[in-house]
Amino acid sequence: MKHYERPTQLEEMANAEAMTVFAEQTKQFNAHCKGVHHVEANLATLGNTAFHAALESAGRAIQTNDGTKWQHGVDLMENTSICHRRTGADLEFGVVECMPMKSGETKNALMNSDHSVRELLKTFTRDERQLLGIWKNDIVEQVKEHLAEKYPNQDMSIIAGSFEIKLARAISERQTLAQNQSRGVRI
Repeated sequence: MKHYERPTQLEEMANAEAMTVFAEQTKQFNAHCKGVHHVEANLATLGNTAFHAALESAGRAIQTNDGTKWQHGVDLMENTSICHRRTGADLEFGVVECMPMKSGETKNALMNSDHSVRELLKTFTRDERQLLGIWKNDIVEQVKEHLAEKYPNQDMSIIAGSFEIKLARAISERQTLAQNQSRGVRI
């Protein structure tokens, strides 16, 4: 099928079924995109809030799985926060992820910096964008495998391509919005 042709009834049925099967993954992916967008759009505010929390030594104590003790500064995304700790006379910032698991909550410092909280946030968002690209490719591959098993000997590339476009658009739209907002452009 050419991209300008109407999908066949079988392709429409396969698309609807794939959307149902991968609805939760797509929902989680879009929520993570939204979280990254929030951090990018509010980089300065989040950095300032985290820095002020560190100066006031405010925030609940968090001990990561490696035994490092941090103080919560500000939430970035669901389960992810900027935290801080004193290391001698210096101040260190870290991105800490607290993931609820059936066996108990895991707490890991994803990255840390004794330089600038703003640079840490920029590095975090850059790395999260790379993760989103990998995650997008993984979902698309899962969709392809599912369609190949469910519809053998059928060309369902248009369905997988549609998923890829939707996920890529979720990443790029959020990046475009964040870039425009950081430049003061109203949308």
